[in-house]
Amino acid sequence: MSDSNRRPVNQVDREAFRDMCRAFAQKEIAPRWAQADATKTFPRDFYVAAARAGLIGITASEDIGGSGLGAYEEAIAMEEMSKVNPNLAVSVLVQNVAGSILYEHGGPAHRELARRMIAGEHMVAITITEPEAGNDIQNVRTRATRDGDGWVIDGLKSFITLGGVADTLVTLAQTDLAQGRHGMRFFAIPRETAGIQTSQIDTYVNRPAPTYRVAFNQVRVADEARMDAGFAAIMAGFNRERIMVCARWLGHMESALQWALDYARTRQQFGRAIGANQSIAFSLAQAHADVEASRTLTYKAAERWDAGAPFDEVILDVSTAKLFVTQAVTRVTQTALHVGGGWGLTSELPVMRMAMDALIAPVTVGSVEIQQRAVARQLGLPVD
Repeated sequence: MSDSNRRPVNQVDREAFRDMCRAFAQKEIAPRWAQADATKTFPRDFYVAAARAGLIGITASEDIGGSGLGAYEEAIAMEEMSKVNPNLAVSVLVQNVAGSILYEHGGPAHRELARRMIAGEHMVAITITEPEAGNDIQNVRTRATRDGDGWVIDGLKSFITLGGVADTLVTLAQTDLAQGRHGMRFFAIPRETAGIQTSQIDTYVNRPAPTYRVAFNQVRVADEARMDAGFAAIMAGFNRERIMVCARWLGHMESALQWALDYARTRQQFGRAIGANQSIAFSLAQAHADVEASRTLTYKAAERWDAGAPFDEVILDVSTAKLFVTQAVTRVTQTALHVGGGWGLTSELPVMRMAMDALIAPVTVGSVEIQQRAVARQLGLPVD
């Protein structure tokens, strides 16, 4: 999305909206995620419920069924859902990121796909990451080669959330090597197309939103599958996605801190609550500071985005937030794990799972090092 395409957003009572998102998370995520995690299956009915609640396509225009709200409201929804489970929440994030490519850069058929996604009728996944091109997006090797009036796509994608269960794969491919990064384009490809193979990656984290390898072997698609979205659209999309990633981990660390505070107030050792020990109390005070700083940075970035700040300016706010929040969540969850003591290492308490899930935070949608580089360059430092 270019600066000129960013539009004013609808106004909403944010506290009422937060209450709605919180109630949705308790009703629709809390009873589903543990069973889905145990069976390693994604509960598609959750996606349908999220769509009916208006949480799919939050920022999409109303003419295709969206809510026309802003990144701030999208962050609220992500934060509240992630307080219950950050991994079912990320499935909503995937729909909103992939869907935005469809309705902002696609033709009528792509907008119809987006409309169906927003209505809860059609799931999408975004396939960018490759084994040799994670953070290094410019070196995507998946090729789209002209073949008559269509294209043939070959390549391998990895770590694709929902890649094996989505109906459509919004796939980045190189169409013209001579143009380098400017030769990249997105294609909307039905997952059942001949030549597509998916295999689930068994991960310790991100469950029950399953992660896949997606192989494209001589996959033939019509020219209409291609969208007018390339490297610039990727970078713009990453900025907004990073705000949502921050909101995701903000919600997760809030839950971890609340659990640790409750446990520290009630767990007795040596005749008193363990929270009376200075070492425990001070570590939780620091965790509180991490949460509050993360909240401020996340919503500042969202406000700047909604205000229409140019991408070359908003990137400082977004990358600063991403850099801090995704490291803070590991600190907060490790603190909670420590407060749990030996019991924290068992499945009888939730904190080991909280700490494990947080391990993915610093490496998704741009690693810590990528964010450090972005911030340094925005500060005028001549880092290469």
